[in-house]
Amino acid sequence: PEQYDIMAFQECDDRHRVINDAKLEGLPGEYEALDGGRAVAIAYLKSRWTLKAHGSEDVGEDDQHQHYGKRTAQWVRLQHADGNVVFFVNHHGPLPVGWGGGCTGSAVAYNIMRVIAEHAHRDDSIVLVGDFNAPADSSRIMELDTRLNRVFSGTEMGGVDHIFTNCAADAQGTNLGKGRGEFGSDHDALSVTFKF
Repeated sequence: PEQYDIMAFQECDDRHRVINDAKLEGLPGEYEALDGGRAVAIAYLKSRWTLKAHGSEDVGEDDQHQHYGKRTAQWVRLQHADGNVVFFVNHHGPLPVGWGGGCTGSAVAYNIMRVIAEHAHRDDSIVLVGDFNAPADSSRIMELDTRLNRVFSGTEMGGVDHIFTNCAADAQGTNLGKGRGEFGSDHDALSVTFKF
């Protein structure tokens, strides 16, 4: 496997196990893995990035029809060795899949954008990723599409995994598949390369 600069995990209660499993499969480099609460995490390659700030905020909640709890947006501001700063957001969206209204629809998109507005700096490159539990035609994703560039989406579960940015130039996405063995995911791993 190649070295990834920044990775995001959803439904991940043990970020260290995920990183250690990836290292056993040949992932090179040393990563810092940050717990965002509510089973989300972000890991970044320490040799290329310096942590400037991080946090997480609740931005939605599952509907009563399939309620597991509140949903968060975890964020980091990372400075690359070349000086560029990326504001990276990881999100695991409310259920049921594609549900609108209340705390599950476009309100989630507005809340994510509020988190970005409050914590990103003017010249930051913004990347928003996650299992949004919302296909492209949902109010959640359509609202985000009006504010950021969606550069890649998965296909599993109706296409609920998405990657957005404020600078879409030269973004190339790849679907890496579900992984192997008993710990494989029910979602495909997505990878996007950006040139900032």
